[in-house]
Amino acid sequence: MEPAPVPANDNTPRPPEFDARLMSYYPHLRRLAGKLTNNKAEHEDLVQDSIEHILANWQKFRPDGGFYNWITFLMRNVAQEKRRKERRRSKHAFMVSDERAMASVSMAPNQIDSLELRQTLAAIPEGRDGEIVMRRAMGDTLGEIGADYGVGRERARQLEERGLALLRKRVRRVA
Repeated sequence: MEPAPVPANDNTPRPPEFDARLMSYYPHLRRLAGKLTNNKAEHEDLVQDSIEHILANWQKFRPDGGFYNWITFLMRNVAQEKRRKERRRSKHAFMVSDERAMASVSMAPNQIDSLELRQTLAAIPEGRDGEIVMRRAMGDTLGEIGADYGVGRERARQLEERGLALLRKRVRRVA
């Protein structure tokens, strides 16, 4: 079942050869989706979302490049974006439930606690290192942080350590 050509942004219809070529790689897309996902529902969704993305971006394909590599690259990007969205959604849900739990058992801080917290927060270095320190304090893993910044877990750990060293240095100066 070959899809009909859909007009692109510049009103140029997608050539039927492109659709036929894409459908010839359908088994490959299904195998790759199986490697990139955990369950059957995600597998089918990834295949459909990838085909939709490929068809929406058909004009970006360069004939001198490899079609197989291009569709594989696009499918991996679609899978990565789905994981990022899911991570953001689950992180937000966790933070909301965590805030409610903390509010139900927390005690009002005294003035000394409040002062120490303000000094520490003010001393956190600005930029990526400080943000990584805060995210680690909030419970994010090095893998999650590294994925968001496009670095590995070890590099995220190094950046966290550098941020903590700056924080220690600034807190000693304040105290």
